[in-house]
Parts: sequence; C-alpha cells; structure tokens
Amino acid sequence: MGSRISTPLAGIFVALIFGAFGVAPLHPQAAPASQDSYATKIQPLLGKFCYKCHGPQLKPKADLNLTKFSSESSIRENRKVWKEVLTKILVKEMPPEDFQPQPTQDERDSISRFVETALDRIDPNAPKVAGRVVSHRLNRVEYRNTIRDLLGVDYNPFNDFPHDDLGYGFDNIGDVLSMPPLLLEKYVAAARKIADQAVVGKEKDKLIFVSKPGGAEAPAAPGAKPKTNRDYAKECLTKLGTRAFRRTIQSDEIERLLKLYDAGEKMEGGDFEKAMKLPIRGLLISPFFLLRIEAEGFVDTYPLAPFEVAGRLSYFLWSSMPDDELLESARSGKLLNNKELEAQTLRMLKDPKAFALADNFTPQWLQIRRLEDMRFDAGRFPGMDPSMKKDMIQEAVLYFDAVMKEDLNVLTFLDSDFTFVNDRLARLYGLVGSGTFQKIKLTDPRRGGVLTMAAVLAATSDPDRTSLVKRGKWVLETILATPPPPPVPDAANLKDDPEAARLPLRQRMEKHRADPNCASCHKRMDPIGFGFENYDAIGAWRDQDQGKPVDSAAELPDGKKFNGPIELKKILKEKKSEFLEGFTEKLLTYALGRGVEAFDGPVVKSIADTVTKKDYKFSALILEIVKSYPFMYRQKDRVKK
Repeated sequence: MGSRISTPLAGIFVALIFGAFGVAPLHPQAAPASQDSYATKIQPLLGKFCYKCHGPQLKPKADLNLTKFSSESSIRENRKVWKEVLTKILVKEMPPEDFQPQPTQDERDSISRFVETALDRIDPNAPKVAGRVVSHRLNRVEYRNTIRDLLGVDYNPFNDFPHDDLGYGFDNIGDVLSMPPLLLEKYVAAARKIADQAVVGKEKDKLIFVSKPGGAEAPAAPGAKPKTNRDYAKECLTKLGTRAFRRTIQSDEIERLLKLYDAGEKMEGGDFEKAMKLPIRGLLISPFFLLRIEAEGFVDTYPLAPFEVAGRLSYFLWSSMPDDELLESARSGKLLNNKELEAQTLRMLKDPKAFALADNFTPQWLQIRRLEDMRFDAGRFPGMDPSMKKDMIQEAVLYFDAVMKEDLNVLTFLDSDFTFVNDRLARLYGLVGSGTFQKIKLTDPRRGGVLTMAAVLAATSDPDRTSLVKRGKWVLETILATPPPPPVPDAANLKDDPEAARLPLRQRMEKHRADPNCASCHKRMDPIGFGFENYDAIGAWRDQDQGKPVDSAAELPDGKKFNGPIELKKILKEKKSEFLEGFTEKLLTYALGRGVEAFDGPVVKSIADTVTKKDYKFSALILEIVKSYPFMYRQKDRVKK
C-alpha cells in the first residue's frame, strides 16, 4: 500500500496539519552601534594584526570581516563571533605564526581584556528578542510518555515510527520534526491499537471513564431528566479532551468527538465503553494532540498563554503532557505568576517523571547516543557488547539524575567523588560493584565527572584505538563551548599515510600539524586528547600502550602545561564560566525546541550570571531558563509571503 490514507479522519487530519505548521524565524537586524573606546583602543590593533585577512576584501578568510564592527555594543550583539575571536587570541592561534609582525603580549592582553569586558557586560536597554518556535510535533519519546499519562497505555512507537531527525544536536527541535505521509499512516494505525487497549486498561476508570452508565455517582434530583449515554460520553470527553489538547477543549471540538461517539455506539451495539474507542482515536490523530501548537499573536512579540507555558514546562522537564495540577494552575492563570511558576517547576523536578530530562537530554548533550551504533574490535575489546554500551550510557544518565534530584552544583559534571556502576562497569573501572546500578563513592581522582566516564571516552574513540582528535574536539564542543571549525576538504588524513602509521603517536600528530590546513585546529584539540591517553578505547585505565609507557603530558595553546588527566581536569575545572554558558545554551536549546541564536546571547549570559551567584545550583539554572524571556514569550512570523 502506498502513502494514501483512506480513513476520513486521517484526510481531515492531513488538511489540518498543513495549516498548523509555521515557518522559521527571521532574525532581526542589530541595533545601530554607538561610538566608544573601541575605535581608539581596539580598531588600530585589529587593523595592524587582523584586517589583512579579515577585512573588507572580496573573500575574507573564514568569511569574517572584522571591519564591520565599530563599537563595544556591536561585539555584544555578535557574541558567538567574538567568543570565537577571543578564544583564538587567547590561545595564540591568531594571528597565525607565519604572520608578521606578531602582537606583543601587552597588545594581545589589550584586545582580549576589551572583548572579555564587552561580552561580560549586559546592556539593560538592548532590545529583547523572543525568537520563534514553530509548531512542534511530539517526537517518539514525547508521544510514548504522553500516551502513558493520558490513557495509561504503554505503547512503544520506536519499532513502528520513523526516526526523529536531529537539529542542533537534539531530537525535539520543531524545525526538523517533519510529518511525512508514512508517519501519518503510522499515527492512524497506532490510534486504533491504543484505543483498543485504553478502554480495557487498569486505569480506564481513573483516566477515561470518569463518568459512565451504572457508575457510582449521586442520584439524579427528583424530576430531573435521566442522563443518556451521550451525556456520560460528553463528560468523559470534556476532561479527556482537555488533557489531550493540553488546554480547555472547545464546545465545537467536543461536538465533533460526540459525533464519533454516536457512530461508535451504533458500531458496538450500544456498548458504552467500546463506543468510546472511536472518539479516542479521533483525539489521537488530531493535530492538537500530535502538535504543540502555540497561537499566533497580533503583535510582533507577545507572552505565551498559560496553557502554552504549561506545555513548554512539562515537555521540558517530563517529555510529556502537563498533569492535572499544572493544567489547573494554567486554567486559573496563576501559572503566569513568578512564585507559582517557580513552585510548579520545583514540584515537577522532584517528581519521578523528571527522570525523562536526564534520560533524554544527557545522551544527546554528551553525544554518547552514537555509542549504540559503534562496533568495537572484538579481538581487543571482547566485553564491549550491546549490554556494556547500554550500561555506559546508563551511568551518565543516573549521574545527571543525581545532580538534578540532589540539586547539586552543576560544576559537579566536571568532577566529583561519586558515580554509578553495576558489576560490569565496576570491573572496567577496577572497582567493586553489584548486579544492579548503585551510587558509589570514588577515592581515585582518575575518575569522577563526565570527562572520565566510559561512555564519553568510548564514544570519542575509534573501533580499535583511542582518538586524540575526537576526544579533544569533544571537550572543546561539550565542555568549553568553543567548537573547532570543520576540517577543510583537502586536509591530510593520517589513516591514508602509511609512513606516518609507523611513527609513535606524538610524532604522528606533529607531522599532521605540520600541514597548514590542519595546524590551527589541532593545536587546540591534540593537547587535550593527549591528556586522556591513559584511558583506552573503551575507557579502561592503562599505564602502557603496545608495551610502552603512555605519554599523557602536553601543553595547551595558552602555555598551561599538564601531565595526565588529573592535572588536565584541574585546568578544565577553572573554566567555570565557559562551561556554565555552554551548558546553559544546550539546556535552553532543549527547553525551547529551537536552536539558540546570536540574539539569545544576552539571555544566556544573564542566566549564567544569576546561576553563578546562586552557587551554580542545578535548580537555579532550571528556574532561570523557565523564567527567561524566550521561554515565556514568542515572536510572530515576520516572513513576507
């Protein structure tokens, strides 16, 4: 059978879908720049050392023209660009070594201090930008959790529904959650299966049949008209529809569902519970169930309605629908009050359903989902089977959950004196464990935090050996939020060089860095990678590699030296602001379901500053994200048609 859907409901659904999707946001223009000391102190230095490559020429290097920036405020308005510029100056990557004249250390310090000050300052008068989030289709995890909480049915869509695409590293980004015809067919088929199970499930009377013929309820008043089956159906569908649509269901919507009930009653010979299967199926293929739709406003930027805030909050923390308490808070309007919003957020963080945040965010943030598809050399690593890979990922998830539930300092992700292991993982680490995962205290400083977790170390390795480049790149991206640019197309590949393969690792990498196309990025990545060389390709500790002592000493581009992972981790722990801003950006991306853009920079900075003042507490970070302007507001589509 092709992609056509004959079901009348599905046809209506398809028509509604096409009208429900929005379009991507149009980025606003930066505010006019004001003149300041940038022109007298910084522009002359940039003209001397930078404009030759990054000036107004036809094709500036890296497509970066620094002459278009004219003030301190223009730096703040382009935080992402200038954070990268600052990094390259601090690590002495720019200007390149072959450029003459080279800046003195005082000149480098002058530029870096000015840029750091500009980036640290938040302009209270700067225009706020909410950004636009398109209608968000429930991904497979959200669909499964919502069906569970709505109807009490554990339906697993992973074997039937197509994979959810990734955007900005996450699978809950509205822009990429498309609705192909195949998925529409799957929704129709799933709705039938789910409805059949729901009306006979253990929680049917609690979740669906809140009122039904012959049920326990107060007797009708004398002279009152007896309730019909349709009356009972209306009561059930009013509550169920409100929960399914995550807002108050409208009278015309209820009436359409009741028409389905009427048809179901005829089909099922008057059996009330079986007749309810058809309107339940109608709910499950409605765009108001499958999509998180936020109403379009009449002004450019506008606050979200209470039910929309409830939806954002519940899918951020639970990957599921709001519960009755949150819906009631939205219905009353109390949720828009800051104190109530904070109270609901903290309540939800303590709920067992908040494990979904750890389970879904952690593997994507740490980029360890790829581990599931990696195939390791069975001869070298016989224990690296699917169960071990699952255990490795689970350690990271449980660790995140502990930071969240115990409201620990978010810098705990960089280092700690505890982790979670079962017997298999304990043996890999040289520890003592049991059959199930347990929290254990660490006394060996070579372990602790995500940097030395087996999942991270294995996911950043090759199938048969470690990878300096992958591990260094991962730290730059995930921990320091300063990802290197992609390699140039004609960059040399060590795997294609048989002569280099015979050299010791350090000499191989030095040979690779001799290539001008590779030098600048590898200057940042390789030293970090060397710091983790004591861990083999699956994360086990080693003192020797191929019979020779492991050399894990290196020098970072800024001149800091270290010998081994303990000293490297100490250096990375000093990068508190870099880690916090990067982590905030990732959590905000996940919370909003859209990528964090340049105009979000001041929000990220403001959140990070507040969390720093609150001792880096995890709950403080969540609360600041939830109360932030882009979380509570929405921007109208301004694309001209």
